[in-house]
Amino acid sequence: MGKEYKNILQFAIERERDAYDFYTKAKEHVKTSNARTFFDQLAKQELAHKQKLESMSISKELLIDLSSLDIASYTLDEQFADDMQFHMEYQQILLLAIKREEMSVRLYKNMRMVVKEPDKQQLFGILMQEEQSHREELQIEYDAYVLTED
Repeated sequence: MGKEYKNILQFAIERERDAYDFYTKAKEHVKTSNARTFFDQLAKQELAHKQKLESMSISKELLIDLSSLDIASYTLDEQFADDMQFHMEYQQILLLAIKREEMSVRLYKNMRMVVKEPDKQQLFGILMQEEQSHREELQIEYDAYVLTED
């Protein structure tokens, strides 16, 4: 059972690394210092999530049903994500970021439901709430940007 947990945990760690990379790239493609600061803060928070996951111990008692976690539903078409390098406007970057955060919320919600250890359930719950907070911040930024765009 530990190996299966390690696989799903490794997936979550990779998702956090991808999120860090995404926000790091995003801050290089935006025009305002406020947007760069916003994406830099999100990148740092995703890096902290990765570090929290890396610090988790894998116990033999962990019971997880990997079939209940449809891994493919937590990834985006990489071609679409790579388009940010050349074509995406700020509004599109925000929309993509919102989608990514929604997937992270679902991932941690489902991970929390399938693990049996209270400390891991608690950590996944905290990560789920933090990703939801990121999503809400992005939505606020998106709404403000769209409403002020000429």
